[in-house]
Amino acid sequence: MRSLFLFLLLISFGIKSQTDSIQKPWDKTNRYFSFNYDNDFFSATDRYYTQGVYIDLILPIFSKSPVSKILIKAGKNSQNYFGLAARQDCFTPGSIRYDTLNYLDRPYAATMYLSQYLISINTEKKRRLNSKLDLGIIGPCASCEEEQKGIHRALVNIQPLGWENQLSTDYILTYNLGIEQGLFTSKYFEAMALGDLRVGTIYDDISLGLMIRTGFMAGYFKQLGIIKNATKNKFQCYVFAKGKTKFVGYNATMQGGLFDKDIHSLPDASINRYVLQGTYGIVVAYKRFSAEYTKVVQSPEFDRGRYHGWGRCALTFCF
Repeated sequence: MRSLFLFLLLISFGIKSQTDSIQKPWDKTNRYFSFNYDNDFFSATDRYYTQGVYIDLILPIFSKSPVSKILIKAGKNSQNYFGLAARQDCFTPGSIRYDTLNYLDRPYAATMYLSQYLISINTEKKRRLNSKLDLGIIGPCASCEEEQKGIHRALVNIQPLGWENQLSTDYILTYNLGIEQGLFTSKYFEAMALGDLRVGTIYDDISLGLMIRTGFMAGYFKQLGIIKNATKNKFQCYVFAKGKTKFVGYNATMQGGLFDKDIHSLPDASINRYVLQGTYGIVVAYKRFSAEYTKVVQSPEFDRGRYHGWGRCALTFCF
């Protein structure tokens, strides 16, 4: 996590000098900062996907990056939000009480990567396109071992055993493409179809699903979520739920990296190719701030695996 905050600090130092040179109409574009924290502590477990930290920053200047050329817009009149993010995800076996290697269980794994992304909204077609390029590492350099041991030490909890068996260092290069298509939209209720594709060195999968939202909320296909200096929809409170079916081709956090095969990884035959995931949560927003709490439940990802769940807390600020 320290590496993620260092990255954000370096970005912050550059914002003022970049902003000073930006001319209108850039000034009319909303800027966002978001902090997301995942942990299965919220589901009273300590296994599989056990923790994730996601720091997110949207600024118009990111559209000047060469990477933005391969990100996909939703049409000529779309609203385009270019962002940069840093993420760390930590994975453990079903139990952290053993230092011996269990070849039938999920291995310890750590990932850390930077992303440039584009959220492109076409209000007329009720469509969002989300495209993203991830670049990073999997392995000890991602620092999940130190992170988890530090948290357990601070909470006077048992120390996790077996991190010396984590997956070896490898590289992450992944392209993500998602589409959200409105099926029904009204003032207090929305339904949309979801589709996601990930191709690269860490994840190769396709997901299909549905999402609904209901409550006092700004239109999903009108803007990103929080309206700067809004005269209407200053207060928002709504609940949402979505379900997805994921078709898995490859998952390096279980099978090891593509460039450095690992004896600690699970064999291809033990990977479940169809994974179900359900998500539900609540969002409360006022003016430029929003807070979100989400629960996620997922079916087993491998043979002899168990259902797993985790919680997510997210804070977003528009400036």
